[in-house]
Amino acid sequence: MSDEHVERLVRRRVGLDALRRLRRLVDLERQREADNARLAKRLALAIAVLAGLTFLVLFFR
Repeated sequence: MSDEHVERLVRRRVGLDALRRLRRLVDLERQREADNARLAKRLALAIAVLAGLTFLVLFFR
């Protein structure tokens, strides 16, 4: 094998490894965003329930 061929193979391998690492980072970021969205929905629901209960307590007092 020529040096040029080996260099091309090494560059390809390094490039693919870099792309795999980037893909893992993107997947982790998407998972964090999905987790944050779920948490935001739960918090919004909890706040709505608390607001409703507060209204009922004040209304029927």
